[in-house]
Amino acid sequence: MRDKTEPEKKTSSIDINLLLDFYGPLLAERQRQTVEMYYGDDMTLSEIASELGISRQAAQQSIRKGCGQLEEFERKLGLCGRFAAAEDTIRELRRSAEVLANRETAESEAVSEAGRVYEYLDSLEKLI
Repeated sequence: MRDKTEPEKKTSSIDINLLLDFYGPLLAERQRQTVEMYYGDDMTLSEIASELGISRQAAQQSIRKGCGQLEEFERKLGLCGRFAAAEDTIRELRRSAEVLANRETAESEAVSEAGRVYEYLDSLEKLI
């Protein structure tokens, strides 16, 4: 159980881990480690401090600063947001293509076009 001195998890663990995937290499090594241990491995400040040979306060400060930097990178660069939007677009295009391809009254040209949409989607997914 975390005590009240531990960093608040304003951003969910899933969000922080996604931010780490995109921007983790931009953090200082110690910050990246502490944030990964806290959010990814669900370790307490005491466990992190013991593992890294630092104080609990140093672990807490490193996590807060690291999370702040991750959130600032996203505000400035927006890579996670664009990635999520691209995924949503792919899902919507795939649904549209399925509807188009499965229409009983679809003309051969429409069915052919739906096939091309699938090819474009597959190419787009490989780029993400």
